[in-house]
Amino acid sequence: MKINKNINLEKKIIRKKIQEARNQLSLKEHELKSRIITKKLLKTGEYKSSQTIFIYYPFRSEIDTKGIIKDALKKGKKIIMPKIAGSQLKVFYVSNLKNDLKTGSFGIMEPDVLKCGEAKFDEIDLAIVPGLCFDLNFNRIGYGGGYYDKISEMLRKDVKKIALAFDLQMVKNVPCCPYDKKINIIITESQIYKDLKIYDK
Repeated sequence: MKINKNINLEKKIIRKKIQEARNQLSLKEHELKSRIITKKLLKTGEYKSSQTIFIYYPFRSEIDTKGIIKDALKKGKKIIMPKIAGSQLKVFYVSNLKNDLKTGSFGIMEPDVLKCGEAKFDEIDLAIVPGLCFDLNFNRIGYGGGYYDKISEMLRKDVKKIALAFDLQMVKNVPCCPYDKKINIIITESQIYKDLKIYDK
């Protein structure tokens, strides 16, 4: 228990540091780096072969994912986005960014349940997951709610989980608990990292 408390404190400190650093990006830097990362993702085999993509709408200083969503819809892929429901996340199909979303929990744009059909986790074949920081062991620190660790358990085992991050979000070591879930791929403006140990399973 004491170990978990120490880890949670470490995570809190790292979250604050990375969030502040990410917030310091100028609008020009943010837009440029988001475009570079988007182009890299769109060229990956994982994206090209996917049919149904789980992805989040950008919030505050997160990488802008709207270009990915628009490209996917244009190419006939299905987009599934999350909606917070109490302590859980539900997922819904989104076909139009302008018409299908509304402000939800924590001020985040979420699917409007009156306009979007509910989806199932086993329909997802690629997951783009958010996070505040990552390390080269493919560990992740999220925003503290544990939502995406739960989602990872509900995805099919063959579904690749990709994180989009600015270089500044990469850290030497992410403190981890046993229930924290790893990701498979990290794409930054300068690198694409693949965890082959997980990737080949």
